[in-house]
Amino acid sequence: MTDFSPFSPGPMLAGRRAVVTGGAAGIGAAVARAFAAHGAHVLVADIEPVGVLEFDGAAGGSLTDVVWDVRTTPCPSVLAEHRPDILVNNVGHHLRAPHTFATDSPSLWDELHDINFAHVLRVTRALLEGMIERGAGSIINLTTVEAHRAIPGHAVYSGYKAALTGFTRSLAAEVGPRGIRVNAIAPDLIESVQVPYSQLVPEQDRSLWPIWSPLGGPGQPRDVAGVALFLASDLSRFVTGGTVHVDGGTHIAGGWVARRSGGWTNRPRNP
Repeated sequence: MTDFSPFSPGPMLAGRRAVVTGGAAGIGAAVARAFAAHGAHVLVADIEPVGVLEFDGAAGGSLTDVVWDVRTTPCPSVLAEHRPDILVNNVGHHLRAPHTFATDSPSLWDELHDINFAHVLRVTRALLEGMIERGAGSIINLTTVEAHRAIPGHAVYSGYKAALTGFTRSLAAEVGPRGIRVNAIAPDLIESVQVPYSQLVPEQDRSLWPIWSPLGGPGQPRDVAGVALFLASDLSRFVTGGTVHVDGGTHIAGGWVARRSGGWTNRPRNP
């Protein structure tokens, strides 16, 4: 008999349990809402309380939170006690404006390591044992397009995000035989708390979006949430170790260009 289940309508995560780090706002909040709308019971771990994240509750999903800074140890026991089938390691940040590596402080390297890579290792390790025991799971790591191309002024940030991509691939190979999939999402040009394009791009320059990105832009947090939903669900049951680029095409189209006045831009005004 033909199995039509991957193509049937209805909630894609009914009854499943998820942990999303950094889910109080931006991309993380969009992911948490999408999962809950598709029937998942979502626990958000964030340095700020979640407050009210509205979603369509018809599928029976729920949203709860734990206030926790992912840079602190140990991981709260409530994360493992939630018994998640899905983990989204969403937290990451470049922390400061572009700055050359030659003038970077080693203390900044440590900060960038903790917020972009070390906490992913800790949270994943804390929840992986339970996934192995239950014989299933989907781990989704948020990287960036800059894990795959240069970003002048953020060399250390880029390096740690590239390390996260390598971790994703190798862990996928390790735990695949235990029924656990590990994938990454690499956003770019997404409206977010760290990069608010609605404020950064002046009104007179917004007609240039089709030049900066094949699909125009900017993208929205929901664009990333849709891919996370796919990677969390059975629609991607045979997908592991990969990276999905949610960037409007910037990764395939090019990268940074030098300004005549100095510095770099990926949004030239006079291309």
